[in-house]
Amino acid sequence: MSKDATLNQVAAYAGVSIATASRCFSHPEVVKEATVEKILAAALALNYKAPRVLERDRSVLRIAVFTSMFSHHGDLERLRGIMNALRAVPHELLLFDIGESSTSIEHIKRLAVTKRIDGIVIVDAAVPDDVSEYLNKFRIPAVLIDRDDTRFTRVITSDTAGGRVVAEYFNSKSPKKILFVGDYSQKSQTATALRLKAFRDALDRKKNSITAELLVDVASSEYLATIQQELLASPQPDAVFTASDELALDVVKLCAEIGLKIPEQISLVSYGDTDTAAKMEITAIRRHFEASGRRAIELLRSNPEARTREELPLELVIRQSTS
Repeated sequence: MSKDATLNQVAAYAGVSIATASRCFSHPEVVKEATVEKILAAALALNYKAPRVLERDRSVLRIAVFTSMFSHHGDLERLRGIMNALRAVPHELLLFDIGESSTSIEHIKRLAVTKRIDGIVIVDAAVPDDVSEYLNKFRIPAVLIDRDDTRFTRVITSDTAGGRVVAEYFNSKSPKKILFVGDYSQKSQTATALRLKAFRDALDRKKNSITAELLVDVASSEYLATIQQELLASPQPDAVFTASDELALDVVKLCAEIGLKIPEQISLVSYGDTDTAAKMEITAIRRHFEASGRRAIELLRSNPEARTREELPLELVIRQSTS
């Protein structure tokens, strides 16, 4: 098929009117989703690219970010890093909240075929094969954050390394009983499992003979009561490692309610080190959320086609929640 396919040919291939095909590329939001899919498939099959008359001003950098905007404090900090990295250039930022669903990831195909963006950042979400195909076909650069997919340039932090660092810290302190608290919801279960396994494997059992592992569903109304039960168990834990800052804040609240003092009676270490954890003086593994967003934009604007893998270093920040 010729590379000079026309809009008429795309419309005929998809079985729609020329006007509908034109709207698909200029204003896809007003076209039925099923129709858009047919037209995009036709464009891909015919190697059609939208003419420049349908494109936006090239003097303005247009970036689409797909992330879970309201599920984790770290997601907001990543966005801050992205915005800071773009501050020096004229830009438009399109935000898509993927939440627990991958539905909005499919919208990438519309953005790709209409050529209305200069790049995409995808945060901790799987990219389906058909979406990856569209990005390659229409040469839309993409960078992933915290998703180790060799098809893309990506910026990651190692959950395994973080769990190991916390274990080494506790090995140096030798608490009598350590309680691990993690979240097994759909979004967090993979990261929680990696942190727990690394922590478990690196923990010196000769020094820390008793451990308890608690996995909760933070969407459940009973999860706080479950954590409280473990905090009051016999023997009582004298150290807690939470797989997220949000869970650490829950532990701080529960300890205050039941009269347990941090760090005098319980040392607390968290994973993430968001702004909230820092303000609460919680010892935490620093994941550099803002730096990951900033670095993703730098890679997106430099050489995203290299498909490089950049791992950000982790560090344990000691604060008042540990003795």
